[in-house]
Amino acid sequence: MSILKEIYNYKLDFVSKKKKLLPQNNIESKISLSKYEGNFFSKKLNSQKNRISIIGEIKKASPSLGKFVNDDIDLIKIAKEYEKSDISCISILTDEKYFNGKIADLKKIKKNVSIPILRKDFIVDEYQIYESKLYGADCILIILSMLKDNDAKKFISIANDLNMDTIVEVHNIEELERSKKMNSNLLGINNRNLNDFTTNIEITINLMKEIENNEKLLISESGFHSKNDVYKIAKTTGINNYLIGEYLMKSKNLKKNISNLLN
Repeated sequence: MSILKEIYNYKLDFVSKKKKLLPQNNIESKISLSKYEGNFFSKKLNSQKNRISIIGEIKKASPSLGKFVNDDIDLIKIAKEYEKSDISCISILTDEKYFNGKIADLKKIKKNVSIPILRKDFIVDEYQIYESKLYGADCILIILSMLKDNDAKKFISIANDLNMDTIVEVHNIEELERSKKMNSNLLGINNRNLNDFTTNIEITINLMKEIENNEKLLISESGFHSKNDVYKIAKTTGINNYLIGEYLMKSKNLKKNISNLLN
């Protein structure tokens, strides 16, 4: 069984248990759409088309590396440093088992920063979308490699109704073709193979050769470890949005490393 299939099965079971503790209708009753203008995430990236934009990720672990930061790390401090250092948006890993995250992290960080937040998780049930809205996410991730088209379209529609952005994530040509059917204005190209978690930024370069007359806002995700990596993708593809996690989370001088990526 691939890692992705294992995660999918686990997440279905995990969400099923959460529904018993806090039913979906309870969550829906607590949501106020008037609190948010809507499309905050995509509007921020759209306003920065003429510069490099970094979506700074906050995570403690990954399936391939295990834990790479201490459990007691101050995530709010990192989020505030991201904001001060001109990071455009924040991505927060909320998966418990594989990334050592939790949805409560998102809520805490949302209270302490004003930049848009992506809830990065394995969305397999509409329950998670309402939950994301309740906890303050501005955007969610729709991973086509683990969803059927009908489910992906349904989840995007729900997010749209809740004034949330969605990033439709692809990794290969087949998924890229499927993404054309999706009503989302954000397309993420994941350089990480979710079946074995290896990364290769050439994935973005190769898929961009297949994209014509693109009207979506493009994001290259994962596998960036230096300014040279970002420069290579920017020069070759014209993409200016990058989701970067491990490199920043392991940084000993966050402000300097972010400045180096952006300038």
